[in-house]
This record gives sequence, structure tokens and C-alpha cells, in this order.
Amino acid sequence: MKFQPRYKTLSVVLPLLLLAGCCSSPPQKLQQREAAVPTPSVAVTRNVQTVAPDEYARTPEVVRYDRYLLVSTDPMAAQRDPLSQIIDIRIPSSLHPTVADALRYTLKQSGYSLCATGPANGVLYRQPLPAVQYQLGPMRLRTALQVMAGPAWQLEVDDVQRVVCHSLRDGYQLPASQLPPVQVPRKVPTPVTGGFLKK
Repeated sequence: MKFQPRYKTLSVVLPLLLLAGCCSSPPQKLQQREAAVPTPSVAVTRNVQTVAPDEYARTPEVVRYDRYLLVSTDPMAAQRDPLSQIIDIRIPSSLHPTVADALRYTLKQSGYSLCATGPANGVLYRQPLPAVQYQLGPMRLRTALQVMAGPAWQLEVDDVQRVVCHSLRDGYQLPASQLPPVQVPRKVPTPVTGGFLKK
């Protein structure tokens, strides 16, 4: 088999190009930083302690679950923070739920409960749930609780008692009919002592 001249040239030039590509150019200088502004000294007290365990220093613990399967023993994110779990919920339309009913239904089996209805959040909780929100998800539970309340309401979480509540955001105000009555403090007459009585 005889090579054609074009392939002969290619068989010589190709290895030369590969060798030329492997040659390295001179190293480039690293970018120079500006001189750092000296920071004022900070007094370190004994109250400062390193965090233990350091999540970045330790290797993840795994257990051999099967011949070729290793399983992490760390808890999942939703187990650490139940409000971050992904939900896909359908609220039965036959219930004709209020926002409070829907929030309670969504919080079932999450470990959290809805706070008591007060004069302020009662404005929200007594409203009928919009039909478009009868089905939510897949989304995080925390997000669903915010979506059902709407933009005027801030979600508040008490992780100690595992209670969720909503409060009115800054810039919004309750309707005048929903405001609690203003109580004017009554002045109690103070007894006068030590005067002279005239007869």
C-alpha cells in the first residue's frame, strides 16, 4: 500500500504540532494585591471558642449497607429543619377552607402547629383560601406557609415551641374595623393630705 503525498505530510506534521502544543509558555505572574490596610487590634476573650464538631474537618461517616453500597449516617436537611422539607399538597375543596384551616392541614405531621388567632393575624386566618392555592408544590414547607399568607404577612417561627405564626409586615396596616379599641388611661384622683380645714 502506497501513501499518497498528502497523507505523508500529514503523518509528519501532526506529531510535530502535538509536540509544539505540549511546550509550555513561560509562567505568568500572579496578580499583585494592593497593600492591606492594617486592621485595628481586636481583644480576644475567653468566650470565643472553636465550633465543635467542625463540619469541614471531618469526613462524612458512612455505613456499608450492602456489598457495594455505602450510606451516609448524617441526617437529611429536612430532618434537621422540618420546615425545609419538600411538600406537594392538595387541600380538599370540599372543606371550603379558610387560610387557617389550610395552614393547619399543611402543618400536619410536620411537628409544627399554628399559633392562636389574635386580633391582628385573625384578619388573615379568617379569610377564605384562594382556589388557586388548593394545590401547592412541589415546594418547601416554609415557602408554602408564606405563599398561603401572601405578601403582606411575615412568617414567624418559634423553634422552641414549634409554632408558626404570621404578623403584618412593615408598610401594611390593618383595616380600621379590625384594630383593637384604643383605651384611654383614666386619671385616678389622688387624695390630698395635710391641708388646713377651715371652719
